[in-house]
Amino acid sequence: MSLLSGVCMDIGGTKARIYEFQAGRRFAQLEIELPPIDGRVSQEENGKRRVEAISRLVKYFASERKVPQVATACAGLKDPDRTSVTLLHFGVPLPNLTQSVAEATGTSIGPLYDDDVAAAWGHLVSPVSPLGNEPLNTLILTAGTGLAEAHWIDGEFVDKKSYPRASELGLEQRLRAAAWKENGNPFKAICELVEARRKLYPLQQLILSGRFVHMDRNCLPRLEETLGLKVHLVDLPEAPALGALQLLQASAL
Repeated sequence: MSLLSGVCMDIGGTKARIYEFQAGRRFAQLEIELPPIDGRVSQEENGKRRVEAISRLVKYFASERKVPQVATACAGLKDPDRTSVTLLHFGVPLPNLTQSVAEATGTSIGPLYDDDVAAAWGHLVSPVSPLGNEPLNTLILTAGTGLAEAHWIDGEFVDKKSYPRASELGLEQRLRAAAWKENGNPFKAICELVEARRKLYPLQQLILSGRFVHMDRNCLPRLEETLGLKVHLVDLPEAPALGALQLLQASAL
């Protein structure tokens, strides 16, 4: 798989990050805090403020580099055309997000890729992730405002519609960063999720990313001993954006 070059973005629940990659490595980046949800105004107004902030970010970073399109990973529920999104944890709609940004900046940011799917591809193509170096049967968990999960089995990513989500197992709430940041210990919930996935297929490797990198370091050897897996903590915040770049460029082939 060739090393990627281009501009890509990750829109989360609280932040948006935009990157320039050259030969698969991060060359430049810019991060902004998205406007907080204001309970005094309508959800539509909250959404408008976020769209405006994203547009400013794209205009400053991408327009300066004269790129016509930014590959974009985004949290939340997308419409069928992947042009609009609703941020699930906040209930804030961003209707016509891609059109609004294009009109404000002259730069396309569509289609909007799912952040968990894009993050998985980001790990596969990144030269710093264990998955790209040794593509074993792998469970990838990324903690943030929510929980992103991906399964790499027998050389392919498994469609997330084919297995019960962590939320359906009662585990997503316990694995979000906010649930364990006080004691730094998501050990039990991770073990429970891994054992649930082992009922589906044999796992050889666990990659923990996102805010899992801030967990108690004693968790890592305990997880390896208890689960009998290779466990890696990978600080790769650019994974969703890099994966979106891979998906966009692959779709153009």
